[in-house]
Amino acid sequence: MQKSNHKSIQELADSIDTSVSTISRFAKRIGYDNYPELQLAIKQQLDNPDIAAVDIDNHDPNILVAEKVFRSNSSSLNKTFDLLTETSLNKAVDLIKNCQKLTFFGLGASEVVALDGYHKFLRTQVEAIFNSDYHMALMQAAKMDENDCAIVISHSGQNLDTLKMARILKENRVPIIVITSFSASTLAKLGTTTFYSVSDDSKYRSQALSSLISQMSIIDCLYMSVMRDESKHNSPKLARINSVIKQTRE
Repeated sequence: MQKSNHKSIQELADSIDTSVSTISRFAKRIGYDNYPELQLAIKQQLDNPDIAAVDIDNHDPNILVAEKVFRSNSSSLNKTFDLLTETSLNKAVDLIKNCQKLTFFGLGASEVVALDGYHKFLRTQVEAIFNSDYHMALMQAAKMDENDCAIVISHSGQNLDTLKMARILKENRVPIIVITSFSASTLAKLGTTTFYSVSDDSKYRSQALSSLISQMSIIDCLYMSVMRDESKHNSPKLARINSVIKQTRE
């Protein structure tokens, strides 16, 4: 099972002498939307022998604590990357590039990720919006429509306030890019496209805090792809942004 969990759907189909469509139907039959969601569920259920090795012991010297933190973060990033697909990335980038407004939604620890995303996309030609106040975020969600795009972040995918915002967006037919850690969560099902962040629990840091690095990295991937495409065209707006930022360093 561990070996199959690292294979793409085509590689798994070839190794067990079946078709991609058969595996896809199997994933849906047992309650998942697609094969990547099934992969994520398997990852979360398997006992990972590396987890104990990176957990912090009361007597660890500081340099060993640092080593374990870096190893844990690296492990989370690698697992998150394994769940990324070209299809989902292309879809999300297209939604962002073609929207009138890109709004970030996140509460609690996820607010840190939303703010980070907002800060990144302010440097692009995309009109980025973020409200840290929950009621203001609700009003912003109510104003959006199918020409906009929302990025909604929640580790559990079950936060009631986050779900309320997501449902308002859904009612307004707003395309939603979801970033969460649980494929079976309610929020994951509301996404136009959904990305999954993987994190390991530890004695001194919850999964919710650990997942921030993976979630920020997913947003960074989207940001870099958008910036790559924007750099192909001479944009007066982008030139003004870079000029203003440069002035702060002189």
